[in-house]
Amino acid sequence: MSMRQPAENIERVLKKLIEERDNEAIINFIDSHSSDRNEKFKSSVHQLTVWNDPETLQSILTWGEEKSLTPATGGDGCQDKDNPILLACQEDFRRCMGCLYQHGYRMKEVQDEAYYEEDKGCVSQRSYRMKEVKDETDYEEDDQVRQFLRFHAASNVCYLSLEFTEHKAFQNKEQSTTELTTEEIDILDQIDPLRKVFKKMKDADSNVEDLQGSSELKSNYISIKKKLEAFTGGILTQCRSMHEVKTILDHNPEDDDDDELDDAYTNWQVALFEGHKDLVSHPNFQRYLWRKMTGDGSINKEIPFKFLADKIPNLSSTSKFRMKRALWNIKNIPLTILTFLFCYPFVVFADFLKKGDILFVNPKAQEERKLKKMWNNVEKQQTDNEDNPKGCFDYFRKRMHIPLFRMIPYFFIKVIYLNLICFSFLYPVDPFGANFQETDKLVLIVLLSVTFIISVSYLVDDIIQLFRPKHHKSFWNYFSLLTHLLLVGGAVIASISYHLFYQGKNLADLSGNSAVNVGMAMVSFGAGMEFFCLLQWLILLETTGPMVLCVLHAIKDALRMVSIYIVLFVAHSIAFISLYKPFHPDPLNTTQQLNTTKYVLANGASALKSQRGLISTLFWRIIASAGPEMVNIKSTMDPTEDFSLEFSHLMGLVLWGVYQIIVYVLMLNLLIAVMNTSYSELWQNAQRECKYHKSCFLAKFMEPLEIFPVPFRWIYYLARAVYFCKKEKNPIKQDKSKYFWLLRELILNKQEAEFEKSSDDKINDLKKDIFNELR
Repeated sequence: MSMRQPAENIERVLKKLIEERDNEAIINFIDSHSSDRNEKFKSSVHQLTVWNDPETLQSILTWGEEKSLTPATGGDGCQDKDNPILLACQEDFRRCMGCLYQHGYRMKEVQDEAYYEEDKGCVSQRSYRMKEVKDETDYEEDDQVRQFLRFHAASNVCYLSLEFTEHKAFQNKEQSTTELTTEEIDILDQIDPLRKVFKKMKDADSNVEDLQGSSELKSNYISIKKKLEAFTGGILTQCRSMHEVKTILDHNPEDDDDDELDDAYTNWQVALFEGHKDLVSHPNFQRYLWRKMTGDGSINKEIPFKFLADKIPNLSSTSKFRMKRALWNIKNIPLTILTFLFCYPFVVFADFLKKGDILFVNPKAQEERKLKKMWNNVEKQQTDNEDNPKGCFDYFRKRMHIPLFRMIPYFFIKVIYLNLICFSFLYPVDPFGANFQETDKLVLIVLLSVTFIISVSYLVDDIIQLFRPKHHKSFWNYFSLLTHLLLVGGAVIASISYHLFYQGKNLADLSGNSAVNVGMAMVSFGAGMEFFCLLQWLILLETTGPMVLCVLHAIKDALRMVSIYIVLFVAHSIAFISLYKPFHPDPLNTTQQLNTTKYVLANGASALKSQRGLISTLFWRIIASAGPEMVNIKSTMDPTEDFSLEFSHLMGLVLWGVYQIIVYVLMLNLLIAVMNTSYSELWQNAQRECKYHKSCFLAKFMEPLEIFPVPFRWIYYLARAVYFCKKEKNPIKQDKSKYFWLLRELILNKQEAEFEKSSDDKINDLKKDIFNELR
């Protein structure tokens, strides 16, 4: 007891000195206890971190570095529950975190678990701690609290940035003159904060749900994800030009060539395909996507007859711009369709005799390859003999690699396909009953065959898209697959069955269960769903995009309530069938109908005489109410009585009223309320949602696959096979050094801006406090 009392007094003195922020006194006190100087130093660092005092902490750490007490100089790194940088990450003490990281303190993310501990050195303040796992048997996988705390510390954007910005690869180097080595680039790829943040956001999404459904800490994970996404948006905000935005978003750590066939995602693809809507809707991101759609600004902006718009008097600038855009479309839409149909295939086949890369190497990469050869004396003569950059192949290469031009053939073929579907319904013919002497029917059979071939091509393409590793999969992909399955499957069933069994017969005279009618029903649903896909096009328009998204969300809300409707419908169906069973004819007792003459169903309740009629009546009451005459039971002994009120008969009326109140009044109004809520939530973020879905639709046209849309996709696959056979062995690689230097600069600028904003906020708060005191 006598030995413990002096120790407590020493700790109390140290705590008092720390509270007084006396740097020299703290250092002298620690230095005076040479026997346990390391422990006193660790205690001081820990308490200063708890108090969030970066100035005093920096002074103590600088002195500790001189005395070799910090981890950077071989001291104890405190890789346990007292590690101060873990506390700084949990509490987001950024300046303290920077001081600690500078002096060698690190966080072991994988080996750490979290738990709460009462801090005895901080006026009973509760704070988060991290504890090193020494025995894996103590770890429980279903402990959501420990899992969340560990994830919360590891996802601190400031710590993730420090690992990158303070790396030794950047030390004592000038950005403009120094290239990073291959080893340094490999290390920086692993600690790239942008990629780490993307991974943390993906992990946050996966932690939102567990085996029990939604995690109890769902809102906490969502909050962390928003902070991480705000960090990525802040990086784009710091960019000073579109060239810097392109450098950041075009980065692909696994890309080793300059063609457009990449197996891994670029930064912009990760943001888009993993659903980071705030980042995708960022103005710089949207501007970057539009530049990519126009071939990085290489699109021909010459507008025919634009002087007409300028000479029209009293025309607003907006109207002039729209008129010029219409004139540009009048020129480029027909030109693109004609070059696609009559030039693209022949140019690609002719390029097979050269390098076969016209679909996969864009004009900019092609020029860089030529410049590279210009510096190679061995290949200089070969380069001089190559085609002129302004030749035929280069003209078509430029047009092919403008994604905006790829959309025109896509829409053109889709419109033709929809018209062919309508034509096949208006003029149906037996495709197997071709008669070459009847020209009219032959033309119809040819058009029907073309429609079927296009449908099969779409179906094959949908199946391929499901297994493509580098492709964004959305609701529309699965919807398109189901649509073409119905169209192709229904057409095959209807055509074969009609030709073999029902040739020459009227479909109206056939059973609804016949194979031909079943097939035609599938085709009918498939055709309707094909036209339903046009909603995806309306998302591209600013006026209709938000409304289309609201309609789709309302449909999803209705589908989520189907299970509730099914339970209510089945429960009341069982009750009604049991209650009105005496009035149903018994197939085993043919005399029952003659004996039920005292009580009969009223005229309006005739539908309840069969189970099919009863179920039909209950189903349509979901969307339309009806009066009590639908379930009335009438006594034949008293003609003056409209309906019976005897107990079991009255219970039928009561059950009918309860059913309509629940299904038609309560459920219908609940569905309307849910739709209104979803509509309000979506409308608040309408611009963000619309930009994201529009970007997802446009992104697919940035792949060379869309140069030849269905049903010309086979040309692309043939060209790809030829390209892999002739691919150059030493292509130009992307400049990763430029990316890492720029990313570091943007992060430091962002941190400096946040620090200045924080300082201004503190000064403003201080002014308000002084003003309130003076009052």
